[in-house]
Amino acid sequence: AGQRVCRGGTQQPCYKIVYFHDAWRRVSYEEADSACRADRGQLLSVETAAEQSLIEKFIQSLLASDGDFWIGLRRKKEEVDNSTECQNLYSWSDGSTSKFRNWYVDEPSCGSEICVVMYHQPSAPAGVGGPYMFQWNDDRCNMKN
Repeated sequence: AGQRVCRGGTQQPCYKIVYFHDAWRRVSYEEADSACRADRGQLLSVETAAEQSLIEKFIQSLLASDGDFWIGLRRKKEEVDNSTECQNLYSWSDGSTSKFRNWYVDEPSCGSEICVVMYHQPSAPAGVGGPYMFQWNDDRCNMKN
């Protein structure tokens, strides 16, 4: 599922946004990562604010209901740290060295939440950081998104 969109025609990077309307079809981080690799791709690494904005437009065009999107940012399991340095323990699964982050207020919360989603909760009431739309949140890797 999902349509591949390439910036500048067939030039890289290309994006394929996959969204399941049926909650029972949604997948864990590892399942999403495996599906991307099987399709000769990788989970998304967002390297700039402009790229973040582009991805937001792609997601808006899906007319999707509530459902977060896995991205390729995660914290190493062995690196558990409750200090303010926790946010520095995240890295991109594709090896990107981008330091761009779009965390929601008070995120990442760390603890057992290792993998990262891009929020997409259009029907949720706004929180302290505004609507739960497109900012990032650390989440349990076994959650189905």
